[in-house]
Amino acid sequence: MLKITENTFKLAGAKWTVLDKTEKGYLCIADSIGDRKFDNKCNDWKKSDLREYLNGEFLAKLEAAVRAENIIPFERDLLSLDGQTEYGSCTDKVSLLTVDEYRKYRALLPNTGKWWWLITPDSTACNDDTTWITVVSARGGIGSDGCSIRDGVRPFCIFPSAIFESEEE
Repeated sequence: MLKITENTFKLAGAKWTVLDKTEKGYLCIADSIGDRKFDNKCNDWKKSDLREYLNGEFLAKLEAAVRAENIIPFERDLLSLDGQTEYGSCTDKVSLLTVDEYRKYRALLPNTGKWWWLITPDSTACNDDTTWITVVSARGGIGSDGCSIRDGVRPFCIFPSAIFESEEE
């Protein structure tokens, strides 16, 4: 069982913050687990090296700590910043926030002093843009970086309430 203290908990070597409690479970984001490239050449989350790492090696660490069934898969909308739907959607167990999710939970996400990735592309290949992806700046603003730049990685997951100690305990 994981213990939540002041809306945070430790898991797989990272400090996590609970952003929301929904019917699916607890929506949680980790502090940065380090800097990585989004990808070497593409801003499509489905094809990115970072997605492969988070849903591979990093997911294995989470599963070792809380078992695979305790990490809930969820759909990711890859709508671009300029409204393109070309990249569609995908399902992940570990992801990053979208621009819309960042705005929704901004009050719970203090400035980190470092830049970190979101999964929302600026645009898509139909507009000859396969490079630029949204990021959160050190001061909390939304900006863009080339996908081959190294920025912070803040994993986003959904965990069932059953793995957490109740608040009464």
